[in-house]
Amino acid sequence: MDHHATPPGAATAAGTGRYPAGPLDALDAADAAFRLLAAGPQPLAVHASQLAEGLPDRPVPLDELRVLLLHPATSARARNRVWAGLVRCARTGDPAWVIGLTGIAMPGLRRAVASLTGTYRGDPADLQAEVLTGFLAALRGLDLDDLEEIPLASRLCWAAWRAGQALACADADYAGRRRSLSVWRDGPELPWGHPDFVLAAAVRRGILTKEQAELIGRNRLEGVPLSQIAAEQNVSHGTLCNRRKRAEKAIADAIRDGFSANS
Repeated sequence: MDHHATPPGAATAAGTGRYPAGPLDALDAADAAFRLLAAGPQPLAVHASQLAEGLPDRPVPLDELRVLLLHPATSARARNRVWAGLVRCARTGDPAWVIGLTGIAMPGLRRAVASLTGTYRGDPADLQAEVLTGFLAALRGLDLDDLEEIPLASRLCWAAWRAGQALACADADYAGRRRSLSVWRDGPELPWGHPDFVLAAAVRRGILTKEQAELIGRNRLEGVPLSQIAAEQNVSHGTLCNRRKRAEKAIADAIRDGFSANS
């Protein structure tokens, strides 16, 4: 596999990235391939500081990068810049970078599958495959000129969940169990369309501040614990709970008054 034509910030890698032999489900296979690419003397890596300030000034293997991105010390801005760099790598068409980005997203993809498993009675392998397909389709649909303005982790993982949900909705027994899907997103019900679009529209209309929208997006959509966000911002957990409560009330009230992303 040729890794010489990679975007700035990306280090080259050895290996083919082939899936190991065995009847693995889609996410298991992708995770196994990711681990192979991140292992060895020349792992798939990015020069982290070239993507975002404050990150290590060296090539960081992607398995280490995944841990780094989940650490409270990594800011949301830095995290999104790294995601943007990885998206650009993946969109070059190099399968290794597609696997790499999928591996970085694996915690969110696993959470999407887990949130749907209790209500889906079909083959679990089909659910994994559909979630992965939704993630990859959303990746292909991103505008590369607008990546820094999009909360990429939540956008892509939400698309993955929506694909899995569509499969679950096709299950004949699904309708009576729909309420249990609230485990994925227990915030105020947002109007139709992608939640990121709704949050962005709410900021444009002055309903939410940018900071409030980011708080809802990271906690409710990306699943980042409030305790982690509180530590990052050096505020108490209770203070952050109150901020989220006020923000969610503001957007819930606006929705009741007819606000939508298309209004």
